[in-house]
Amino acid sequence: MTKIISAFPALGKTTLTQNNKEIFFDYEIYESRATIGLSKENQRLFFENCAKNLKLIYDSNFYKAIFVTDDDRFLFELQKLGLDIIHVLPDVNNSENLEEYKSRVIKRSGIYWFDSVLKNDMDALPDKVKRLSETNEEVYFVKPGLYLEDLVPELNNCKKPFNFEKFL
Repeated sequence: MTKIISAFPALGKTTLTQNNKEIFFDYEIYESRATIGLSKENQRLFFENCAKNLKLIYDSNFYKAIFVTDDDRFLFELQKLGLDIIHVLPDVNNSENLEEYKSRVIKRSGIYWFDSVLKNDMDALPDKVKRLSETNEEVYFVKPGLYLEDLVPELNNCKKPFNFEKFL
């Protein structure tokens, strides 16, 4: 059965998919750019339609996993369709792990991108973790040097990126 895995940026969704195209799908919707200039109602419709399109792929049961954004507006629409989501998040309970994750993101995308795209999500993370725990959703926390394939048991036995070992 296909799993839907929501993960924060810089956790290996794209790289893992590129190395395992036959079993993983990275459902990238570029929501931070796609929703600029849209009214609240059109944003809601955008995420609703993205969720319906993802469900078509999910229902085919072709992929082992579909990776998606951590955007709550999109995740809400997926949940309305009755889809279970596995969440991979920075560890808000461990400041060292959180700093390692932040450094990873800045190294990959730069401080401007972090500040303009991810900082608000990081600030809201404690509330998100609390909400997810209250609804008994499956959550894995980022550990230093680890990526999706190390954290989520359903991803065992996939092809790891060629340079993965140097991060351990």
